[in-house]
Amino acid sequence: MAMSNNLTLTNSQTRKDTEFSNLDGLIKFILASVLCVMPFLFHNSMSFAILSIYLLVVTLISKIKARTLLISAASYSIIVLIPYFFGLLMNGLFYSFSGNVVFAYQGSYEIFLRLFRLFIIWYVSILYFHTTPIKTVIGLLDKLFTPLKLVGVPVTDYLKVVMCIVLELKETGSEVTKSLGKSMRSVIGGDKRRFKLNIKGISQIIVALIVNSFEKIDKIQSFVEKVSPDDLYHYRFKISKSDVIGILSFILLTAVILMVEKGYWL
Repeated sequence: MAMSNNLTLTNSQTRKDTEFSNLDGLIKFILASVLCVMPFLFHNSMSFAILSIYLLVVTLISKIKARTLLISAASYSIIVLIPYFFGLLMNGLFYSFSGNVVFAYQGSYEIFLRLFRLFIIWYVSILYFHTTPIKTVIGLLDKLFTPLKLVGVPVTDYLKVVMCIVLELKETGSEVTKSLGKSMRSVIGGDKRRFKLNIKGISQIIVALIVNSFEKIDKIQSFVEKVSPDDLYHYRFKISKSDVIGILSFILLTAVILMVEKGYWL
């Protein structure tokens, strides 16, 4: 029942999101892939600025929430920036002790370019997955993996499992948020002893949720066997007015950047 409710909620949310996610999934994927590659071809700093402005405009049009951007920035800092700067620190220490030119400092501009290119890949991925319904993404993968299906690989079965797990994670994540929120509210204003008791209660809630998640494996398996792929995901290529506008804006961006790279803007 919970899985069916999640499926209904996902379908209604998808219909709501498509009012704003107005580009075809495949066209958007191609544009996003090219945008990720473009920074590696730039030689002029003005091109980076133009690309940044373009992505900012896309963000405003897509109506991405500020909270989503902040969470993405924090995850980028934790996953990319902190390990990268730690590597630079270790690189500097090796150079100071060994004097080997392999560990020599390569310059701030080169470091900025690497981080900016990684950030573009990260940011474009965020824009794509937050403006494309998950059922469209899975449906697109199903179409792209058609050659594998022709040779006997059970792609559809794998994607059904992935989609069912995503639906289950949404339900479990909601339960965790509600339980932890309730427990943390009871902690506020409590003494030290009460705080320890509540922390113990939170740990018990987490353990209980993990145990429940294992118990739901059978439910997921049963749901996968009964549900049809068309009920979980689908994708059909279509070109709308929004797609034409998106392609034209990308062509304009490419033309402007080519002019800058060739020096015609001077």
